[in-house]
Amino acid sequence: MAEEIKRASVKEAKAEDKKPVAKKTTKAAETKTAEVKAEAAKEPVVTGNYKTRPAIIKDFGIIKYIIVTEETQRLQNKENAMVFACDPKATKTEIKAAIQAIFSAKVKSVNTLHVASKPKRMGRYVGKTAAYKKAIVRFDSSFDLGKITASVAAEDRKATPAAKDAKK
Repeated sequence: MAEEIKRASVKEAKAEDKKPVAKKTTKAAETKTAEVKAEAAKEPVVTGNYKTRPAIIKDFGIIKYIIVTEETQRLQNKENAMVFACDPKATKTEIKAAIQAIFSAKVKSVNTLHVASKPKRMGRYVGKTAAYKKAIVRFDSSFDLGKITASVAAEDRKATPAAKDAKK
């Protein structure tokens, strides 16, 4: 019986000596988790009675540019909608979240379509235009699209004089 007690106490001592193995993490993984926590800590922006999250770099990667044609102007005036060129791999929910974050506007619906590449010629050289995804974004009726167009126009005015000075 004494031997059994000694064996049991030896087993318990060995079990206590074993420490739980900690997961090894790299510095890159630690900084990545710190960045994610920092983004989550940002407070949402309140516009009227609607809260949006602050825009992040990924949002600007999803939305490439605004498409402005006669048809898109008609959509803007009649249906309170805008048309954007987006990343071909972006989903409707990602596009909706990006638009809401960038423009602080409530999006009602998003319709998407893929625009195929077209053959183009420059002299004897034949190539293709880039394929992209087109997103028709309908905004809530209470949102004024003039805010978006004014902010985009202001950005263009800021960028244009700098470009002209660089050419001189």
